[in-house]
Amino acid sequence: MHADILIKNGKCMTMEGREIKDWIAIEQSRIIATGVGLEYESLVGNNTIIFDVNGNTVLPGFIDSHFHVVQTALNSVSLDLSGVKTHEELGQQIKEASKSFAGSYIRGIRLNEGQFKEKKFPDRTLLDKYCNDIPVLLNSYEYQVSMLNTYAMLYFKIPFTAEGIEMDEKQMPTGIFRKHANAILRTNILKNIADIGRKKAISDIMATLLMNGITTVNAMEGGFMYSDKDAEFLYEHGKEFPIDMVLFYQTMDIEKIISMGLKRVGGCLYVDGTLGARTAALSFEYADYPGTMGSLLLTQQEINDFVLKCYKNNLQLALYTIGDRAIELALNAHEYALYQTGITGLRHRLEHAELANEKQIKRAKELGIIFSMQPTYETYWGGQGKMYEQRLGDNYVRSNPFKEIIDKGVIICGGSDSDITEPRPLLGIHSAVNHPVEEHRVDIYEALKMFTCNGAYGIFEENEKGSLTAGKLADIVILDKDIISVPLDQIENIKVNVTIKSGEILFNKLG
Repeated sequence: MHADILIKNGKCMTMEGREIKDWIAIEQSRIIATGVGLEYESLVGNNTIIFDVNGNTVLPGFIDSHFHVVQTALNSVSLDLSGVKTHEELGQQIKEASKSFAGSYIRGIRLNEGQFKEKKFPDRTLLDKYCNDIPVLLNSYEYQVSMLNTYAMLYFKIPFTAEGIEMDEKQMPTGIFRKHANAILRTNILKNIADIGRKKAISDIMATLLMNGITTVNAMEGGFMYSDKDAEFLYEHGKEFPIDMVLFYQTMDIEKIISMGLKRVGGCLYVDGTLGARTAALSFEYADYPGTMGSLLLTQQEINDFVLKCYKNNLQLALYTIGDRAIELALNAHEYALYQTGITGLRHRLEHAELANEKQIKRAKELGIIFSMQPTYETYWGGQGKMYEQRLGDNYVRSNPFKEIIDKGVIICGGSDSDITEPRPLLGIHSAVNHPVEEHRVDIYEALKMFTCNGAYGIFEENEKGSLTAGKLADIVILDKDIISVPLDQIENIKVNVTIKSGEILFNKLG
């Protein structure tokens, strides 16, 4: 028996403990052997493709455990406005985009109030000044706020009675939409995109994902703020793409989930909102908006009933919780459902869980709950002077306490929340190791586990992927450095040289 592919002279981190092998042999879609020294020689045939990786790191294919596939795909052709610093600069970019306008509207993304000298979002009057004859739609970083020019307000037909429409002193809409009004707007837009558009957009982002070593994503699709058409598209067509997409349907319609034969439900099932929009539910007041503590989108009774129904139907549940008050609500519901049913082993998840406190982490461990977290948030928003400190004041030091969570025995699976942050697992790994608050930092092995074996465990696929052992799928990445010897603050600069998915070489910089 000869291998189809042999990877040799590598630091092959199996992710089975801290074991490192020298080589990996692949036949068809599976790993057939790993080892040290020259034991591989009998596996080499005339047609074996050999990668001599010169001591660089070899890892299981990266698993991104929280990924909005359709949103990422559609946004890849949007205007990235994260770098603008004034309203005038933003306006000039929109004006420039209107000159080469080719779609039905101009879309701008990745805005937050704090980036502007004016310290507020642009309204329709400002946007009209730069473009008044084409619909302009802008989104905040986390899509909780939309900004429209006057043309777009008329074009997208938003009911002006919806909650969350900002009004001026004359009781006219300012063009800034939040809460329910924003959700209606986003749903209206997404449901009118044809499936052929979804398919092309998703196909176009595959090269980027493979270049970053991603071989599996947890696709968070459908529901509030998104469109059920996104989830249904991936349900029908997900297997047509080169990477694995595990669908998390963001709906509370349990009957629909059961009828589709899905084993899990949720993703961004919102228990609260975001820190950026000051809607994440906190147990304390926002530092930059005294008097507000965010809001819960479900009552304890509502969430109890829903979680109990998931337990009774043996569905893995992923709930969106950012603030400690939202985490509390979710944990209460899980404790109630466990008491009522005695059912364990469903590997329920809390998505984000940015402000879990010590007691909540202990309770999550007792309940067997997984935290699905986004380390890159800390690179974007953590540390002194950034958004977390602006919103939380001194409490910013409590955000994303990775080390404490792991030390208490809770499993963390890592994701990007793409396209909130870029789909680059190596940046997530860098962020976990270099957390701005030193006591929350983890070592490189724990960071790698988030995006490999823990990611596989989070979707019940640890017997198929997540580690480099014989019999498992040949989902493998070869890096251009030895990640163990690279200085910790340089991890984000490491690149992927080769990505192999189920034994197929889908990205190769080595020729």
